[in-house]
Amino acid sequence: MPWRAILGVTVGALLLTALTFGFRAHYLGWFGESVTDVAAWGGDWQAWLDEQPLEHPALVHLMPEGCLCRFFTGQHAADLSNRAGALGYHRYQAGEAFLRPDLAAPLEPAYFPDSPGPMLALTDADGQIRYLGPYSDGLRCTAANSLVDDWLPLSRAGRVLQVDANSCRCASFVAGR
Repeated sequence: MPWRAILGVTVGALLLTALTFGFRAHYLGWFGESVTDVAAWGGDWQAWLDEQPLEHPALVHLMPEGCLCRFFTGQHAADLSNRAGALGYHRYQAGEAFLRPDLAAPLEPAYFPDSPGPMLALTDADGQIRYLGPYSDGLRCTAANSLVDDWLPLSRAGRVLQVDANSCRCASFVAGR
């Protein structure tokens, strides 16, 4: 293949990627930009979790429909599900299924509260939120900068609603701004 064809294909691929990801601006931003009232947001999620047929403690993966961030989140989510299962969590996924059913049972709710991007909820044995927020800080949602790992052990006391994170956000949610 002549060098001009290779260059054309490369430039075309880069342009398509830039257009698809909206020059990345629509996929990376502060989680808290979309959560204006953290207490109300946490309350909405707690009410939603209370309505679900969950066994507790639970790890619930939350993936908005059509969210391209699932490609960045998948490996970290699978790793967390494996570790959570070993720690005694019941594992679920809501929204777009992106994990194998053996890693997280699907939930099919008619509705769940708005989410700026992929996130998860950890509950205690009584069903109360222990952690709610994105998987990690940064676009790739990797374990290298995980926000969840410290909260995974059930012996950890406390509660955190994590919105102070620069994380992958879903274009469908951001486009509505």
